[in-house]
Amino acid sequence: MEILILLLLLLALYLGADIVYRWMGVGAVAWGSRSSPKIALTFDDGPSLHTEAILERLREHGIKATFFVLQSQVQRYPQLLDKILAEGHQVESHGQVHRPAFLLWPWQEARQIRAIPGRFYRPPHGIHSPLTRLLAKAAGKQVALWDVEAQDWTSKDPQALAQRILVWCRPGSIILLHDNDRFPQTLAILDEILPLLKELGYQPVRLDELEARPLTWREGLMRASQGGHERYFIKNKVQRLGLGPFDYLAVSPCAFPGPSQPGLRKGEPSLEVHLDSVRTPAMTQMQLLREGRKGFTLLAEYVQSRPEIRGVWGISQAATGLRVFGFHLAPVTLLQRLISGTASAWFLWLYRGELPKRSLPLAILGYSPRDEFLAKWLKSAKAPENLQER
Repeated sequence: MEILILLLLLLALYLGADIVYRWMGVGAVAWGSRSSPKIALTFDDGPSLHTEAILERLREHGIKATFFVLQSQVQRYPQLLDKILAEGHQVESHGQVHRPAFLLWPWQEARQIRAIPGRFYRPPHGIHSPLTRLLAKAAGKQVALWDVEAQDWTSKDPQALAQRILVWCRPGSIILLHDNDRFPQTLAILDEILPLLKELGYQPVRLDELEARPLTWREGLMRASQGGHERYFIKNKVQRLGLGPFDYLAVSPCAFPGPSQPGLRKGEPSLEVHLDSVRTPAMTQMQLLREGRKGFTLLAEYVQSRPEIRGVWGISQAATGLRVFGFHLAPVTLLQRLISGTASAWFLWLYRGELPKRSLPLAILGYSPRDEFLAKWLKSAKAPENLQER
C-alpha cells in the first residue's frame, strides 16, 4: 500500500510539474515584448537533411533564426552546425537525444540540458520533470518554450498550417518549427510564411534579440488559455480584420442578440466585434485609433458585399471604446451583464492585471446599424472575399 501511495505521489508530482512548467510555461520564456513587431522563428531537432533547405530559404529572405539542436544530430552532421553558425543564426540546446524528461534519470537529464553550450534549453516536446528547472538553473540556462506551434509534424495541408501561423502570430511571438527530415511540411510552410511575415510588418530576429522575459503566473494562465481561444475562433468562425502585427479587430457572424435597437433588430444577421486582448494592452491610444480605423474600413468593404448583414456590434466593458468609431451605446439585459461582465472582468485581470473600473458598467452594448456603418467607413475598394486575406 505504501508503495502504491508513493507511486501516486510521484505521478502527481510529475503531472503537476508538467502542467505548471510546460502547459502554462511559468518561469520560461515563451514570447517577447508585445509592443514590438519582432518575432523569433525557432527550429527544433536538427541538424538534419533539411537544414540546407531551411538555411537557403532563410538566406533568401534575409532572416536570422534560432536552432535548438540535438547533440546526437550534431555528431551526425557536424558540418551543418558549422554552417548554421557561419550564417549568423543562434544555436541552443535541445538535449542529447529527443527523449521526454520523464524517461530520464536526474543525472541523465542534467547531461541532457548541458549537451549544447548556450543561453537557452528547450526540453524535447517541452515536457518537464520536477527537476528540469532546477537542473537548467544549475547549468546557467533559461528554459525557452513558444506561443505559436507550426504543427509541421502533422499531415495537415501546409497552406492551412501557414495560414494558422499568420492568424495567431503576434508581436513578440516565438514560433516553433522543426529541422527534421521526417517532417516535410516545414519547407512548404516556410515557402508560404517567409515572404508574408515581412510584408505584413513583422521583423523576424534571433531569440537573443527578442527581449523575452520569464512568464509570471498570470502570464502562464494566458498561455494555458491559448488552446481554448483558438477553439472558440474555429467554433464561432471568427476572422481577424487584417493579419498585421497590430491589427487587433476580429469579427464573427451571428444573429444580433438584442435588445433591439433603432436600425438593428434582435435576431437579424450581424457581425460581432472582438478586440484582441493580447495586442491591445501593449498599444498606445494613437495606435488603437489608427489600427481601428484601418480595420473598420476593411470591414465596411466586406459588409457592403454581404447585403444580409444588418449591423455590427459588441458587448463588453471595452465596448465603451467603440463610441470613438461612431458606434451607439445602449444598456444590456441582466443576463448579458452577468455573462459578458464576468468575462470582461476575467479578461481585464488576465491580460492587463487590472480590476474593472467602477466608473464604467461591467458590460454595455456598442452597435452600428448597417447603413450608418457603411456611410461612415465605406471607401471605394474591391470587397475582400475573406477578411484575413490582407
